[in-house]
Amino acid sequence: MTFAIIVALIVYIAMIFSIKYRTAITSIGLGVILIYGTVTNTFTLSDVLSNFPIEIITLILALGLFSKTFENNSFFKYIGDKFLSISKGKKTLIYILLPLVMYFTSLFMNNLSVVLLFTFICLELSIKLELSPLPILVSGLIASNIGGCPLPWADTPAVILTLYSGFSLMDFLTKLFIPCALLAGLLIPYTLWWVKKYDKKNDIMNISDDAYLKNKFTDPPPPHHPNHIPPPTPPILHDRHINASKFKKIYCPIILFISFIIAICISPFYSISISFISIIYIGLLLLITIDKPDNILNTVPVLDSLVFISTLFILSSVLEKSGVLDSIVKYIISFTSDNVFLILLAVLFSAFIIATFLSAGPAAATLLPICLQLNPIVGSNLVYAALALGILAGSSMLPWSATGGPIMLSEVGRYQNDHIIESNYKVKINQVYNLKKYISFSIPFSLIILSISALFLISYVFIF
Repeated sequence: MTFAIIVALIVYIAMIFSIKYRTAITSIGLGVILIYGTVTNTFTLSDVLSNFPIEIITLILALGLFSKTFENNSFFKYIGDKFLSISKGKKTLIYILLPLVMYFTSLFMNNLSVVLLFTFICLELSIKLELSPLPILVSGLIASNIGGCPLPWADTPAVILTLYSGFSLMDFLTKLFIPCALLAGLLIPYTLWWVKKYDKKNDIMNISDDAYLKNKFTDPPPPHHPNHIPPPTPPILHDRHINASKFKKIYCPIILFISFIIAICISPFYSISISFISIIYIGLLLLITIDKPDNILNTVPVLDSLVFISTLFILSSVLEKSGVLDSIVKYIISFTSDNVFLILLAVLFSAFIIATFLSAGPAAATLLPICLQLNPIVGSNLVYAALALGILAGSSMLPWSATGGPIMLSEVGRYQNDHIIESNYKVKINQVYNLKKYISFSIPFSLIILSISALFLISYVFIF
């Protein structure tokens, strides 16, 4: 057990200081522990693989395919034009509408997919209306985190709770939906206040980007040659793009997506695995796509997330089988003296800290087995609510605290490489890479999330 603890600690610490190589680190650490367990007969392969998250893997892949399909059929551009039409050029309305739309969208889509959907839209709108991109992007990212929390299909931690605990749909609605709706409502005035207090007083031309974040999450721009030749004109679209009907390009994927969401919502009530539903819809989506199936499969940017989540789940299973998690549970119980309030706060703050430095997925995979053992003491499945709210607060702290953060920064870099942007506004966009400016927005609101979550949990115990 000691060896497993040491390797696990090395893995988690290494992930904190090397976000870029977190998947490689977890894979190597897991491999070392598995070899050690096999040699010492500490656990069997079947025990370790018993918790493999096949439902989560297939769900994320299906959602990633939907996101890529919407990107390819210009659905994003359509949404952006609609925002411009609705707002009628009113800047304040954009600061209000975008986070709210991302919140409501995240109620029904994976967080990663929402960030992929809206990053380009946020940048397009900020350029056209001359808005500051940082509060739009970061508030949208936090809004998508909030929307990914209160429903069982919304995001990876929520799916984990649904599949591997007794947290029901009614539990989500009574213990998570209300505080999340309140937080989404508070995010809007907070964003407007931040823009008024911090953004206006800074001279944009004196703001430099943070090279550390920019180099970590973005690809370098293409090299410039002295005798630079303009890039060739884009290739002529294939007939399948030109001749495809509006129904097949737009309405068919939307109808398929809505039916997919309905199917994964009701399937657990009939004891049908959502992985089966996801597999069917992956096939249906590949049938109706206007692009070649292999092209769209090869461009879905979720492979890193799939491998990372899989290794973390297996690592958590190893720690459980080797008795490490039992020891942690006993320590928490001895520290809190079976006090329900202290247990809930311990889980809340533990999830907050782990999610802040290691992201939401690792927090859920690491703490869920502990919560399963603490739940009989707390009762009412409230310990799972503490876990979800702690993850929500932590995942909104830093640019890498949620899976959507690195994706958003990467997409911003890709947007700048693919579009011609005035130098003055490029400086404005690069504020998102300024870590000090980023956390001046994110950390205060994350602490608001943590405080309101603690008050809600304590109030819930008192009332019920």
